[in-house]
Amino acid sequence: MRLLLIALAFALAPACTPPTAETAESGAVAAAAGTPEVDLGPYSNSWDSDEFSRFRHTLHTLEPGARSLTLSATTASPGGETVAIYPVGEGGEAENARVMFVVASARGETETVMTEIPAGGLEVEVVVENASRRRFSSAYTISVEPRP
Repeated sequence: MRLLLIALAFALAPACTPPTAETAESGAVAAAAGTPEVDLGPYSNSWDSDEFSRFRHTLHTLEPGARSLTLSATTASPGGETVAIYPVGEGGEAENARVMFVVASARGETETVMTEIPAGGLEVEVVVENASRRRFSSAYTISVEPRP
């Protein structure tokens, strides 16, 4: 029992150690500058469903402006699911106009478009449009890159 407690203490030790001076300093600089720490992607999800699946992301960039948005989708099934990105409107609902879409396949499908990312980020909803109602297991990744 004592050996188990010692092993557990060593396993938890890294989680209990204070941040390094470099980590603490970079966090303090970001806080002082008023810059929130944000997820700059890539953004991804997977699903295993026979219904529509919906996922929300807020796409961020270091500076606002036009960016290259790439959507890649793969499926373990025979394929045919449309994976679409919709902007989220002011009321919190996905808008009707798609930003982009791909039809997932086993080899993977990729599409790239240019879109404007505002300073606060672009909130989007990814919808897996499973119209066949057959169970599919698939995944997607969204990446945001500077203009080419």
